[in-house]
Amino acid sequence: MIGNAWRYFLYLYGLVIDSLSTCDRGDQLSASRINRTEFPLQYMGSWYFLAAAAEPGTRALDIFKVMDNGQFNVQESAEPEKLEFRASITIKDGSCIPRKWIYLLTEDSTELRTEGHPDRLTELFSCHCPNCVILKETDNTTSRLLLYSRSTQLDKDCMEEFKHKSTCDGYKDFLQLPQTLETCPLE
Repeated sequence: MIGNAWRYFLYLYGLVIDSLSTCDRGDQLSASRINRTEFPLQYMGSWYFLAAAAEPGTRALDIFKVMDNGQFNVQESAEPEKLEFRASITIKDGSCIPRKWIYLLTEDSTELRTEGHPDRLTELFSCHCPNCVILKETDNTTSRLLLYSRSTQLDKDCMEEFKHKSTCDGYKDFLQLPQTLETCPLE
């Protein structure tokens, strides 16, 4: 009888703690709002990389720590199952680094694979911030969220929403690019 009372107490305690949680389970990252009839066209054009989050204790954000800002362009490839990404990354010392890679489209899906990296999966997620997209990159050693926007500046609320969603999903390491230097032109 004491065992049943104790289980009942723990059950109620769990319900109360869950209801007090600051993470809204219904507002977790979701790709459900991606317009699949326009995908991937809705993601073509210029984007700015603004912030990243990763699981604690990993080195998943190290690659971004030297960056001041980054501009990206997404365009269709001559091959319909591929998207071309070009980037111009401004390093904190002012130098510009061009990058280019190909995403492979999966039929009837919004998941992307990176050409040359078969273990890397990229998923797209919508968010409340207008003209923003969140990418979740995972591979054998890395899991991180990346925030991109059509604009170089976001409302403070949008960045706070990204931080909150990241934390709720277990991504506690956070990096926001400083964006103090001029953006390098895309080649």
